[in-house]
Formats: sequence, C-alpha cells, structure tokens
Amino acid sequence: MTGIDPVPNASADDLACLQAAELTGVFVWKYGVTLRFNNQPLTITVESNAEFQSQGRAEVYQHEVIVAFGARMLSLLGCNVVAIQVGSDRMLTLDFSDGATVRLRPDDTGYESYSVGLSDGSIYTG
Repeated sequence: MTGIDPVPNASADDLACLQAAELTGVFVWKYGVTLRFNNQPLTITVESNAEFQSQGRAEVYQHEVIVAFGARMLSLLGCNVVAIQVGSDRMLTLDFSDGATVRLRPDDTGYESYSVGLSDGSIYTG
C-alpha cells in the first residue's frame, strides 16, 4: 500500500481468523490499548466502550479509563480465543480459553471505538 492507495476494508467474516488465536501482546498508550495475536500483525486497537467479564463480574471501560482495560487484559496473555461473534450492531465479542469474555461496542456517535488490523493489511472498524 502507498499513501495513495486506500486501506482495504475487512468484513465481519474476515474476523474468523481470530478463532484460536493466542493473545501474545498488550500495548497500552495514552488513548487506547492494542492487543496483538499470534505474534503477527493481527491486532485489535481499542479506544473506548470495552467490557471485560470474568468470574461473574463485568467491568466497563470508557475512553477516560481505557488504560485500566489494558492492565486487565494482561491477565489474558497466553490465552486463546475460543469463540468470536460480530453482531449486526458491529459489537465484537471474544471468548477466551480461561473463561473471560471481552465485548467491544461501537460508539453511539459513529466514531469508531475499536479497529481490527488483519495480517493482509485490511482493517475492520466498529
């Protein structure tokens, strides 16, 4: 890709490549969290509207505290995605091998709250 070529859009079906993927990196920065899978350029970047559910507790992370979501995701390093679902509302749900569930919701304002970068260079946004 060059600066002239647009970044290709991925479809919800393309996210099936996350099935059985291992979470191998969690990168926290001022405005978001990037999750890396299989030590490859397969990433999810989250800026707001994240939910982490484990052991019967659900924690919701908005933009103001998204760094705390990154800290929580560190507990899933080495875990695999056992199920993935993308709803018609573009809500992305990942179930991990330790029983935790992560839900990423699009922002009500139309601003993307998460994006998935696939190994082929395409991007899916929610």
